[in-house]
Amino acid sequence: MTIESFDSSAELTDIVEALRRDGAVIVTGLIDSQNVDSVAAELRAPLDRSGLDGVSDFNGARTQRLDSSLVVAPSSAPLLEHDMAVALADAMLLPHAVTYQISSVNAIEVLPGETPQVLHRDDSPFPISMAGAELMIGVMWALDDFTQENGATRVVPGSHRFIRSWHVPPLDNWVQAVMPKGSALIYLGSTWHGSGGNRSNRARLGLITTYIVGWLRQEENQYLYNPPEVAARFSPRLRALLGYTCHGAGEDLLGSYSGDNPAWVSEPPEASWRVDRGQVAKKAQASS
Repeated sequence: MTIESFDSSAELTDIVEALRRDGAVIVTGLIDSQNVDSVAAELRAPLDRSGLDGVSDFNGARTQRLDSSLVVAPSSAPLLEHDMAVALADAMLLPHAVTYQISSVNAIEVLPGETPQVLHRDDSPFPISMAGAELMIGVMWALDDFTQENGATRVVPGSHRFIRSWHVPPLDNWVQAVMPKGSALIYLGSTWHGSGGNRSNRARLGLITTYIVGWLRQEENQYLYNPPEVAARFSPRLRALLGYTCHGAGEDLLGSYSGDNPAWVSEPPEASWRVDRGQVAKKAQASS
């Protein structure tokens, strides 16, 4: 099995079909080298300072991690609200929610000598299962070339269809998400995956953002990491993605606040962050 790879100018419907079928896809050529290098440069000092603070059996002994990376790497904002990421989140999450939000933003740097991470599902913190409904998607941005040698993410295609149970299912049929710098691996929260082992002599850096349906609790508290005075600097779309918007209306309203809202908190998300899916591929084609 393989992870199907698409160019950024591919038809969105084809990418969505592959994501639903296999649980993961690769899209190449989404961000240019200048943007990638800016994000990597902003992450460098924080990673070197505290990236190994979270060492554990799950995280790895030689993997540097940085939570809520938007705080220290504001250049990552265009990645978090990228048209392709939002369009795919629309397709996978909006059938099951009025809106969705960013759950976590993590930089992950796999250092030389790291062993493969245990395979897992990102939606495991949520103890619910609804047939045919996805609660989360993840987007792993390649800030370096992802290769078999340097720890490209391992994915088990089709594993999003595995039935949840108390035991770990057979996970031998994994493949690696080999992709060039500036690409993204998009996968479902129910898809089994994990970092690969780094057998090279160089580190491999990626930035992963997860998106969840708006009626679930975020993994990272975005309101504390990005309080109103910080969130005000972001675009209306990114503010909505961080959770500065309500889910539902009337008796089904979630996230309401009757205090003194900044005007931008009350902006209707429908007018500020939805993507015209038919324009995603056309934009990509025009910029290539």
